[in-house]
Amino acid sequence: MKITFPHLGDAHILIRLLCKEMNVDCIVPPLNTLETLERGSRFSPEEICLPFKLMVGNIMAGIDNGADTVVMVSSNGPCRLGEYGELLKSVLDKNGYQADWILLDTVRDIGIRELIRRAGFVWGGKKRSKLKLLKALKGIYKVVHSLEKMEKEIHIRCGYETEKGKLKDMLYKCKRDICRCDTIKEAVKIIEQSSGKVKRIPIDRSRNPAKVMLTGEIFSLIDPFGNQYLEDKLMDMGVSFSKRITIGWWIDTTFVHSLKRAKMMKQSNGFLNYCIGGYAKDTVEEVIEAKKNHYDGVIQLLPLGCMPEIVVKSIIPEMSDELDIKILTIVFDEMNGEAGYITRIEAFIDMLQRRKQHVLYGY
Repeated sequence: MKITFPHLGDAHILIRLLCKEMNVDCIVPPLNTLETLERGSRFSPEEICLPFKLMVGNIMAGIDNGADTVVMVSSNGPCRLGEYGELLKSVLDKNGYQADWILLDTVRDIGIRELIRRAGFVWGGKKRSKLKLLKALKGIYKVVHSLEKMEKEIHIRCGYETEKGKLKDMLYKCKRDICRCDTIKEAVKIIEQSSGKVKRIPIDRSRNPAKVMLTGEIFSLIDPFGNQYLEDKLMDMGVSFSKRITIGWWIDTTFVHSLKRAKMMKQSNGFLNYCIGGYAKDTVEEVIEAKKNHYDGVIQLLPLGCMPEIVVKSIIPEMSDELDIKILTIVFDEMNGEAGYITRIEAFIDMLQRRKQHVLYGY
């Protein structure tokens, strides 16, 4: 069995390491490019969202390179991700890309026993030690949280760095080194060394950069190609920013603290009091948190046609007025050019900077 999977940010780094530890053959699709999108768009339903089209292109590339099994996470509920597995399989089967499929649903949807049973197909069931798998999963958990902790620190510190680009270079060097690792232990060591170097890169705390929260649909937040490399642009612009929704956050809320999240979804926040699917309620909660933590603005990201985030977009003007915080919504699809996004982001950041100067200095 040779598995493949669709891309989601840095998930390929983690999955490759896990497969290495468990001696599972893994075909990592090429990173998302315009070619991936064009290929996926040719075979996808016309009005489906951008993430789906990229996933079609990813899986086709994986099967082309020898994969015979597709592994994918899923979720029940109003978000279309709950139907992605079935729809992806249908689209690919019709076009001659047949493979076995293993869908990993959330614990609260299928239960822990069923999730373990499905995961067993990936890792070979009783053929491989359960203790070895648990040890590997624990190691991957440490890798993802350590890497995201360092990345979060870099995103905040890049607004204060004295030599532009140093922190971004450090982040990408760390990721490249991890991609060449053969063991989880090596990856952990690389992250620890890189984290120490990050803290030694000079910063100027007297600076007062724009402070921005990124929120919205998970794929648009996590996948660089899916958001036109927004994080790179913000680092280049000297913006101090953060985001809560990450792969590590998803692992925690989906598997580790799923019951706690389910309880949180039932709580009222005054703007969106019901869970309508996807990460809509999280987006609203993050705008509220951004105000409490004195962020200058919020950027909401979503792919065209994402129903939960479209609902949030409709209440954003009310939230912006009531909370007195500026919010920019960016909708991604395959027809929009990069220049248009850059212009809107630059204008938004410039407006936040001028607003800060007015508050601080009265001009």
